[in-house]
Amino acid sequence: MLPRLRLLPAALLLAACTEPPPAGETDSDGSSAGTTTGGATEPTTGSTGEGTSMSPTTGPEEPELPGMFAPEPLVQHVNPFIGTGGAGYGVGSAFPGPQVPFGLARPGPDTTLAGGFALGFSHCAGYHYDDTEVQGFSQTRMHGTGIVDYGAVRVMPTLGMSPDKTEPGGYRVALDKATETASPGYYAVTLASGVQAELTATARVGLQRFTFPEGQDPVVILDLAHGLPDVETVSGQVEVDAEAAEIRGHHQVSGGYSSRFGGVKVYYALRASRPFAEFGSWNDGAPMAGAAAQEGEAVGAYMRFDPGEPVVIAIGLSFVDAAHAAMNLAAEAPELDFEAAWTAAEAAWEQELARVQVRGESARDFEQFYTAIYHALLMPTLASDVDGSYRGLDDAVHTSDGPYYTDFSLWDTFRTLHPLLTLLYPEYQGDMLRSLTRMAEDGGWMPRWPLGTGYTNGMDGESATVVYADSILKGFDPDEVGLASAYAAMRATAMAPVPPGSPYGGRMAVDQYIELGYVPVEAGGSSSSWTLESAYNDFALAKVAEVLGEDEDAAMFAERAGYWRNVWDPAQQFLVARSETGEFVPVDDPFTWQDFYAEGNALQYAWYAPHDLEGLADAMGGRDAALSRLQKFFEDSEQEVLDLMPQEYYWQGNEPDIHAPFVFSALDDHAGSARWSRWVLRNRYGDTPSGLPGNDDGGTMSAWLAFAAIGVFPIAGTDVYLLGSPIFSETVLHLAGGDLRIVAPVTADEAVHAAAASWQGEPLARPRLLHGDIAQGGTLRIDLGP
Repeated sequence: MLPRLRLLPAALLLAACTEPPPAGETDSDGSSAGTTTGGATEPTTGSTGEGTSMSPTTGPEEPELPGMFAPEPLVQHVNPFIGTGGAGYGVGSAFPGPQVPFGLARPGPDTTLAGGFALGFSHCAGYHYDDTEVQGFSQTRMHGTGIVDYGAVRVMPTLGMSPDKTEPGGYRVALDKATETASPGYYAVTLASGVQAELTATARVGLQRFTFPEGQDPVVILDLAHGLPDVETVSGQVEVDAEAAEIRGHHQVSGGYSSRFGGVKVYYALRASRPFAEFGSWNDGAPMAGAAAQEGEAVGAYMRFDPGEPVVIAIGLSFVDAAHAAMNLAAEAPELDFEAAWTAAEAAWEQELARVQVRGESARDFEQFYTAIYHALLMPTLASDVDGSYRGLDDAVHTSDGPYYTDFSLWDTFRTLHPLLTLLYPEYQGDMLRSLTRMAEDGGWMPRWPLGTGYTNGMDGESATVVYADSILKGFDPDEVGLASAYAAMRATAMAPVPPGSPYGGRMAVDQYIELGYVPVEAGGSSSSWTLESAYNDFALAKVAEVLGEDEDAAMFAERAGYWRNVWDPAQQFLVARSETGEFVPVDDPFTWQDFYAEGNALQYAWYAPHDLEGLADAMGGRDAALSRLQKFFEDSEQEVLDLMPQEYYWQGNEPDIHAPFVFSALDDHAGSARWSRWVLRNRYGDTPSGLPGNDDGGTMSAWLAFAAIGVFPIAGTDVYLLGSPIFSETVLHLAGGDLRIVAPVTADEAVHAAAASWQGEPLARPRLLHGDIAQGGTLRIDLGP
């Protein structure tokens, strides 16, 4: 259970709602998402489609809906510890530390088992719930990734200073698990030393409040030599201004992805709430009292304080320079007021969570749902300073007229996270699109997985193409997001290899893909995945080209969108690899990972043509044959025993097949999607530290839960939402154009074997809606049955 958080200010407290809540206000910040849509050519109402076995209720009358709306404040339903544990491929890589939505500052505990042991893959965010010791509180990290990076600017409270405390073994200490608590914008724990550590954050400032035992010797260590497991320090710098109780400098770290461009440099400005009684620093040696400046690979400093009141350590952050870090600190935490920052962080989270309100009967459902929304609003990462300055992918400093973001885990997030932002948080999505456009303009190439200030070339495909198409088809103004410029960059790498020595790797074997219609297995690992991703990307580029009036390009890319068929082997009935001479590569074992797939097997990749699911069904022998195969896929998944390894059948712990439960509805079998999406939600998610099915991947799996819980699911890169089975009797989404209500009079888990739906009182011909249908609000009713 989530320990009780303190109450918000009275203005934010409301009694539990039993009637539909009023529309929440949204500020689109210039974005027109949710106001128009592209691609809608005909209404979707009509007779009940095939695959549904119920007649939907028609007319304006509604039965009394069970349950109550989740009581406010909604932050009380968020449990930041969900997904902070797990083992093997079930590690969620979430962290319990505070941040504001999409903030740069993510102060949090860096934990280990006894003796300092911490396996990298289990500590991608620096924390694991089962750990027993704390070895500092670093200011930067990512959420839910499968790669360890950041962990810059670590501070640690300790009692007294001694030479051994220049190393983690000297200051690492056990934590009292019973005292550990977290809520949106706040984290606290008491250490075995008796020090209470509390953390909160603004957008660019991490605040630590350390309360030392009475009569002890309060010291705070700044360690720039050590960080997260598998992350190395490239350089650190300290410059102490004792009169101002400040330290400035930088911490450059090299992690799993940032090592690909030489490491990411984070600048900081640290200020203490009380004067230094003594200070010192070190550089690969013993601490030297009074030494004010150091730079090197093993640098640190200490601050001693007189006994007395708690010490607040506020740390402003920037990718630009230390002066901008100080500017951010002065703008966001000028008085180092911990309580004010905490209150503001809570209020920010309450405002964002309130864009969705749900009625139900289960506190556990409320907790899982609002935690999923919370997790979906942690990444990408704000990277611009309060004056708009940011360091681009060309390593130069630029100025943005709006927030600039980085850390885009696009291979993951394009599927669910960005469609969620487009639907509910269009102002953030608009800024993120503009950020990606700037990245292409600054660095010369549209990135695949940008981290901090560099290209990482992580994962397969050029998934930004789908993100742009998805948003543009759902109403974003092309000019406001720089679509023409972004398209030019995406088109360039879709048509030719990048020059040797480029920081961006481009598409894999793109010249052969164009010539042969697929990426041959001889080109290297993940060849089949690259073909499938490239075809999906080309589908998206065709949509973007059409919007821009590039008709010839649109036709060319639409044809290439069908290249997935070139790796469909009718004999094996799988999407496989293919040689340069045209032979299909045999799949010796469809249950194990093959070198030509990215993080998956043949069974899971069999469904990977999300943009052409009806065409895929035809390749499988038709709709009925495809549905039968899909049904068996999930029935086998239901019998699979979970262990520490990737699942052999349906695997919610990774991306390639997470759309599969909704393929039923794509083929007009609403009941199939209702049943199996509910099964995934109930059996692959939970309310414990192991409550995520695997890495949350920057919020991707949490966004999946959010969509599944309300009974609609996006097909990324289109304006289509497929229907499932809501777990709430009523959901109210406060969209930019009006309130969307999703009503489900029956939501019991056993009542998911029959399904039908109506929109605005009229039966739906197919279990789907278009964005243009819902953008201005309305009522979707889903009737479920046993």
